[in-house]
Amino acid sequence: MKKSFLTLAVLCLTCAVFAIDPVTLEGKFNVKKAKKEVAVFSFDWSQTKVGGIDDGIFVTTPVPVDEYLAKKDQEKINDGKPEDANFVRDWPSIKQEAEDLFKKTWNKEFKKGLQLSRNSEGANYKLNFVIEGLDFGNVAGSVFGWGNAGGAIIKGYGVLTDNAGNEILRMNINHVQGPGHFSDRYRTILVLNELVEEINDAY
Repeated sequence: MKKSFLTLAVLCLTCAVFAIDPVTLEGKFNVKKAKKEVAVFSFDWSQTKVGGIDDGIFVTTPVPVDEYLAKKDQEKINDGKPEDANFVRDWPSIKQEAEDLFKKTWNKEFKKGLQLSRNSEGANYKLNFVIEGLDFGNVAGSVFGWGNAGGAIIKGYGVLTDNAGNEILRMNINHVQGPGHFSDRYRTILVLNELVEEINDAY
């Protein structure tokens, strides 16, 4: 009886942990098999809202990312640490670094498939990701947790279109969590790296 109860408890815990697929795909286009094809890629952060995310759902009231970053800067100023009020200043470079790592990881992961470029010359497709939700994660979880505990989380979607503008693949970013890190900057950068891995796993 005890053994049956333990087995049931483990199964319930497993279901709870894996209740949602990080990425789901809609469409027959396979980026892993698109040899010698090129897509111009981009990220749209204009719709991004920041808040606590659990299983793909906001569990705290989300606010626009610009508002969130400005508030974090003001908190540093109020604490008498204006030299540390650099959230707004650093945001553009964080996005750039995250997207550059995403491209590098993608082209390595799918080296026999679709390759990403910033240059539209010779490109067959366009791939645009819209990041609707962002949880920056936290230091405590990163230091004292295990696995991806404390890592940043994103949700949103990516759309791959041909040059005629026809959607041929949709990537639903349901809940992608990157590895933990003591730095807000690197947690955010690393979550896009994790996005590539989850897209690969979705196949």
